[in-house]
Amino acid sequence: MRSHEEGTNIMGNPVSPRAASPNILEDAKTTLTRASAREPAWRDPAQARLGPVLVLAASIEAQLKDAREAAAPLVASVGAANGRSDDLVARISDEVWNVVGRPANDASLSLLFPGGYGYYTEGDVAGQPTRMEILARLLESNLHPKLPPAKAHAAAAEVRASAAQLRQAIEASREPAAVVGVLERVLTAVARNAGMELANLKRTYKSAGFSEADIHTVIPHRSRKPAPAKPPPAKPAPQESVAPAPQESAKPAPQESVAPAPQESAPPA
Repeated sequence: MRSHEEGTNIMGNPVSPRAASPNILEDAKTTLTRASAREPAWRDPAQARLGPVLVLAASIEAQLKDAREAAAPLVASVGAANGRSDDLVARISDEVWNVVGRPANDASLSLLFPGGYGYYTEGDVAGQPTRMEILARLLESNLHPKLPPAKAHAAAAEVRASAAQLRQAIEASREPAAVVGVLERVLTAVARNAGMELANLKRTYKSAGFSEADIHTVIPHRSRKPAPAKPPPAKPAPQESVAPAPQESAKPAPQESVAPAPQESAPPA
């Protein structure tokens, strides 16, 4: 067994527990393979810490693979049905516009297609069948005086049929897609646990007296980006000294000289 002082003492890093799940699990598998080929001081801690979590990860990965294979054609069907629905709504919008005279501005037409047909085709796919059903009802309401009722009802029937096909595709894919989403989150949690076990295994090896260089011949080293340096505090802007305005000395108001009142001389007794 080597001491910390032997060999090159280079500080290394196991993969971060916040890294991508495939990278964490790859390093955990590599570590277990390398440690299992060494003496018990290396092998036993690795098998104890990484063995159970990698068995669990392998089970989740197999389930996720099957779930993705089952969901893929159903999700593709949603995309295809959504594309057909979008094309249909765009076509009907153009046909109605042509039938009513291709107006530049039309208040009645804006009631059918507020802001254009994109209102019905854009946004979340899960809500599109409901929006298309609303369009079908508006067409059947005969809102536009220049749109023949027969034409409006035929367009409504096409919209409603396409909405039903899209809704059916969405419902068929909902559960398989949800299974994939849950298993992906579970695998991420298992990978995070494997990343923490790698960090704990490194601490175990260091406590046993192995050097950094030796440890990272077993645990793959992953470089990490240093935390961004904090910008220095901004210097306060220099303040311009403002010379005080000269104060005028107040001059005393001129006082008017008041002549003394003339005194009358008293007459002799």
